[in-house]
Amino acid sequence: MENKKHKGNGSGNGEDKEDVLKTHSDSKGPKGDKEFLGEIKELQEEIDLLRKELSHYKKIEEEYLDRLKRIHAEYDNYRKRVLKEQVDIILRANKELIVKLLPVIDSFEHALEMGEDLKSVNGEFYKGVKMIFEKLMDVMQKEGISVINPIGEEFNPHICEAAITESVKDVEEGTILEVLRKGYKLNDFLIRPAVVKVCKKN
Repeated sequence: MENKKHKGNGSGNGEDKEDVLKTHSDSKGPKGDKEFLGEIKELQEEIDLLRKELSHYKKIEEEYLDRLKRIHAEYDNYRKRVLKEQVDIILRANKELIVKLLPVIDSFEHALEMGEDLKSVNGEFYKGVKMIFEKLMDVMQKEGISVINPIGEEFNPHICEAAITESVKDVEEGTILEVLRKGYKLNDFLIRPAVVKVCKKN
């Protein structure tokens, strides 16, 4: 009697195994597929979110690069401007010094011309003055000073001033006949124009 009751309650090993297998089989059915699809969807959403963030950071990177380029360009312009200002200051200082020296140079030239007129070119004093003058002009030349002495050339109003005109036969009009006072340039910058006599036909 007791053995039959025990079988009727389904506690036998055969029936228990069937129930466990059935339950396990049910867990691998449609419910498992839905969970898998849900995970795929979540991953896809995360990928889309990461793509949006990547696009956002790319825009930020481009903005920073543009700012960096602008700052670099501004700094380069600033550096060039400062350099130009420094060069201009040096040129102005050189120009002021040279302008002060020009009367001294003119005096040297007049003294040498007088020495030639007085036939004292063989004198020691004349030779000493000439040597000093040549050394001075050599220093000036090394500093970028060039002399404007356009005798026999065509008159150029950019570097010459016409003080006197004279009509001379067999000389083309506009030709410089005489340099009354030499001009000077510092590199390409005009310091003092040459004062000249120009041929002008009547």
